[in-house]
Amino acid sequence: MRLKIIMLFTIFVFLFMTGCTRLYNKTELSTGHIAPLVKKIQPAVVTVVVYDVNREVSNLGSGFFIDKKGYLITNYHVLKGSYAADVKTYDGKEYPIELVVAENIPSDLIKVWVKIPESSIHWIPVTETEPSIADRVVVVGSPLGLEQTVSEGIVSAVRELPVVGKVFQLSAPISPGSSGSPVVNMRGKVVGVVSFQAAMGQNLNFAVSSKGILDLKHSETSKTLSEWTYDINMRTPKLVEKLCKEGFNFSIRGEFKDALNYFQEATEKSPNDTVAWYGLGSCYDGLDQPEEALEAFKQVIRIDPKNAVSYFNLARYYRKLGRYEKAIEAYYQAIEADPDHAPSYFDLGMVYGELEEFKNSEKAFKQVLRINPDHAPTHFYIGLIYNNIGQYDAAVTSYKKALKIEPDSAPILYNLGIAYGGLGDSKAEIEAFKQAIRVNPDFAPTHYNMGLIYLNHSDKAAALQEYKILKELNPDMAEMLFKKIY
Repeated sequence: MRLKIIMLFTIFVFLFMTGCTRLYNKTELSTGHIAPLVKKIQPAVVTVVVYDVNREVSNLGSGFFIDKKGYLITNYHVLKGSYAADVKTYDGKEYPIELVVAENIPSDLIKVWVKIPESSIHWIPVTETEPSIADRVVVVGSPLGLEQTVSEGIVSAVRELPVVGKVFQLSAPISPGSSGSPVVNMRGKVVGVVSFQAAMGQNLNFAVSSKGILDLKHSETSKTLSEWTYDINMRTPKLVEKLCKEGFNFSIRGEFKDALNYFQEATEKSPNDTVAWYGLGSCYDGLDQPEEALEAFKQVIRIDPKNAVSYFNLARYYRKLGRYEKAIEAYYQAIEADPDHAPSYFDLGMVYGELEEFKNSEKAFKQVLRINPDHAPTHFYIGLIYNNIGQYDAAVTSYKKALKIEPDSAPILYNLGIAYGGLGDSKAEIEAFKQAIRVNPDFAPTHYNMGLIYLNHSDKAAALQEYKILKELNPDMAEMLFKKIY
């Protein structure tokens, strides 16, 4: 019975976790003192100075390095219209942005290469772990050009927008110039990128998910800023750009009927503008008109039939609607367009897992590891597959690989404990559970299973302590444990 309950929790995690981990680290950084965290972040953050065709300053923004190679992330709109740009680093030095290497217009992200000595680069790691409501975050950027400004707050809301993905509403103050700033969790990892504000009586501040950074795929030909801007001007009329901007301002506030008018006009003025069609599809989704939304997303494929991302976004929408066969078909079309499109393989693994087609799920996840051997969420989900089919040795191996990449993950440690339990290694099981509680004292499933373990050892008092903890964390689990105790 105990194993059955454990496996139910495992399946629950498999079906409903949206990332590899839900992380807390109750150290000094997460209990109030952010100075050590800020000290690590600031050297990686830059002010982005943008110039027009006459080499006059036309815009200011923020950005941050993500590796030692000189790749930097900022917002698409920060660089839009630029003919040259420099970044000003923490030590006051300036370096030119040489190339645009990847972009995603709907998520407002752009990846550039900066000509900077490797010895001068400081960078921040990016995580796929998505924050939850009320999680504390720190933002470092250049609001109104005031360099290296630090603000802190919480994630006020989490919203899901088709194509764009997760968008986080923040209480941390931001201003013009903050665009492109990293949103960093209490473990010093980027979880989002400041993108925009919506002024409605008070400023509402938003960041796009860091997952968009990891999904950026380098274009076959990198371009200088002037080349990139010329291409954009050729394909996006100014009126359409303005209409899409107005439409987005309404849609982010949930005013989809008003937004719809702008995007409809944009698609009429420019029938081959993918951003306009994506916006229109998002509005129909918000109005609960899925068939109309699907037709809009299919127009993007008509415009760009060889782009894997177009099929990928359509597949995700099918998945959201629960139309799994159509979703799988579209994911394979994305893979046909780009055999190395890791996000499509990953989502395929998730869909097959939801359908309990574990062999197909494993096969898809292994393709992700072919492309990126250090992708912790994939190792984690492969471990869940092995747990569910009773291959506990293989599950332990997968979880250990995930822990090498994400050593402080409560869900990974918790499921490692389950795998050890399946092998009958109670000592290792208990140790893994204790480590999960150390990493995240609020991870309810671990407390439940520790309560069961104490009961099996006839330690009713210790089991009651776990029950008291669960009452605050998860009343349903608490009730289940209470019935076991009495």
